[in-house]
Amino acid sequence: MKTLYLIKKYSDKVPAKILAEYKEPDKYLWVNTDDKDLIPIRITLPDPPEYHLIDGFGLPAKEQYWRPPKLPRKLKELQKKYETIDEMWDEIEKNKDVYEEEIKFIKKQWYHRLNGYWFFINGKPTYIDGWHYFYCAWWHIDVGLPQYRDRDRKFFIFARYIYNETKTFKYTDEFGNAIKGDDDEWYEMIDTGGRVFYGFNYPKHRREGATYKAECINYDIITTNIGAWGGIQSQDEAQARKCFMKHLVSPWRKLPFFFKPNYEGSTAPKSELSFSPPSKRLSSKGSLFASEYGLESMINFEDSKPTAYDGDKLYFHHDDEVGKLTEGVSCWDRHLIVKECLVMGSEIIGFTIKTSTVGEMEKGGGRAFKHQCEMSNFFQRTPNGQTRSGLATLFIPAYEGLQGFIDKYGQSVIDTPTKEQAEFIGRNIGAKQYLLNRRKGYLDAGDFDGLAEEIRLYPMKFTECFRTATKSSGFNMAKLESRIDELRFSRNLPVRGDFLWKNERYGEVIFVPNKNGKFFVSQQLGPDEANRRYWDETTETWMPGNASWGVAGADPFKFNKTEGYRKSKGAGAVIRKARLKNADFSMKRKFVCTYENRTYDKHEYADDMLRMCLYYGVPMFPEINVDLIWDYFETNGYGGFLLYKYDPKTGQISKTPGANTSEKIKQDIFTEFMNFIENEIDEETHIEILEQCRDISGPEEMKFFDLFTAAGYALLGTLSLYNEIIEIEQEELDLGNFVKKRKYN
Repeated sequence: MKTLYLIKKYSDKVPAKILAEYKEPDKYLWVNTDDKDLIPIRITLPDPPEYHLIDGFGLPAKEQYWRPPKLPRKLKELQKKYETIDEMWDEIEKNKDVYEEEIKFIKKQWYHRLNGYWFFINGKPTYIDGWHYFYCAWWHIDVGLPQYRDRDRKFFIFARYIYNETKTFKYTDEFGNAIKGDDDEWYEMIDTGGRVFYGFNYPKHRREGATYKAECINYDIITTNIGAWGGIQSQDEAQARKCFMKHLVSPWRKLPFFFKPNYEGSTAPKSELSFSPPSKRLSSKGSLFASEYGLESMINFEDSKPTAYDGDKLYFHHDDEVGKLTEGVSCWDRHLIVKECLVMGSEIIGFTIKTSTVGEMEKGGGRAFKHQCEMSNFFQRTPNGQTRSGLATLFIPAYEGLQGFIDKYGQSVIDTPTKEQAEFIGRNIGAKQYLLNRRKGYLDAGDFDGLAEEIRLYPMKFTECFRTATKSSGFNMAKLESRIDELRFSRNLPVRGDFLWKNERYGEVIFVPNKNGKFFVSQQLGPDEANRRYWDETTETWMPGNASWGVAGADPFKFNKTEGYRKSKGAGAVIRKARLKNADFSMKRKFVCTYENRTYDKHEYADDMLRMCLYYGVPMFPEINVDLIWDYFETNGYGGFLLYKYDPKTGQISKTPGANTSEKIKQDIFTEFMNFIENEIDEETHIEILEQCRDISGPEEMKFFDLFTAAGYALLGTLSLYNEIIEIEQEELDLGNFVKKRKYN
């Protein structure tokens, strides 16, 4: 329909063949997509102008790509002729008729800097934010002007969205988690009357230009506000100085005069860029006006101490390399102080961008940065409409915008390139395969420390930003890494969702897919297999009907207790047991369900675990240092779903279900995981379990790996029944018929 409209309206000016190449513009930009640990965020884009007003209109699609504006010859001559900005403005004002076209050019550049820019890319009307336009058109980096890249478009549109956002979710649960209303595609929002974000975290890959982009925004905000102060901090003072000189001062020196307010001192400031001298003229929003004092704004840098800007009022704060802070400096502690510099009363006036590749988790500040990102869940708000940190988080995979994999139109070549793309980039593979090949080189060489560093520097998933160095767990790292790489881009991955009561509480349980759900499920059961249970008259309790099929494990946590920066999560897992036939495995053990979630209601967690067990009809082998699961199951009539250890040597059954996490149990879990990885990993599809196996160093770290612990208890739960499987198989048909007759309907 759009093509017919264009042809009808413009065919007298543009050939119909060209108009037929034109496409519809995007209505939305989505970020944080295709990542199991992130929930996608939708950003509404501006409506486009009429097509003939969009730059590039009339050109064939293949000729539509970014072209930076060129400074008019007269303005170049003006900059060479005069030394001061005032002299240049005086010359223009005295000769407006001579500089008529140049004045239009200046106003146009200011317009796009403030309002954004529409242009055609390969037939598609494309919007970029004003910060992005200013960056591509005028902000010289170390190799000249930046090329247009779709990755940068995401960064700047997201940055502006977070900077301007005043809305929060209309519907949330009692813990602040967003709930959708009538619109299934997106959430209903309400206005709070003020900005709700201080800024955002940006964990990213190496040398992707984040520092230049952040300083470009820093400069724009400070030079379009009177009396504004911008600050820079990094992992140490030397790095902050480098950021100031290389990424701010150097591009500033190359700006045309109409984007430079009058400044104090030389063109090579060492510690601060001050816009506070007495002046006569300065540029604001494309116009000229008299000023006696100038902007009275400035940008400087400080050392890495959290208190460096304590008590100051900041309109912008660039927190550079926050994931690499060392020597006892925490990015979280620094943020708690800096965010108070960005507010006046309840009004947020400033903006912070926290850019970083991530240092080693234990020694390089990675753990604190991960905590900061976890506290920045866009979909979990306080009553004031803010996240717990006041920040959001943006993650863009390393294969987007990777140098050497950008086509003629600025689009990322992620997968196998087209013929045209292959000719342009000089490669026949995409960025994703290129990065996987690099990883394979480390894997084949057995260099797992090098592999960990490579993944952290070029993450393709959010969790990879916080990849730990190789640990001495004793696990077969080659098998773990190989299987994780196979699963990372597999389409046969678990489905995310929730287990819910179908009609009434303690009745039938159903699994409902939900992209924000708490469970990851790789095997769903049919109607005749799910919810199998029977009532035991002797013990007067419900018993699991699929006990010979699988077992669950759980690792409850002590509510209100944290470990360092990390808040513990309740975790659970269900494993399908091995099947024995002729003394050989005919089906290996495999996890079919995982759960790892932080909730502030212990009964909600316990109920999640009960529903999981009821759906699969399997017994639970829980950790009972915290007796939450034990108590909840028994109180609600499901004590028969608790699994007790059986000692084949003594024939004794334990008096308590599950186990306490003693040093022996920890070692037993590690031993069983070692066997699982060595013999059964090839069928495993739950990458979240394998990643925790890879990252843990030993039993002493189990308190940091909740899902590993819960899955370990499930593994232990399979052992106590191994010797009984053959006997159970002989009776399985009769038991199955019995369960079907007596299961809950």
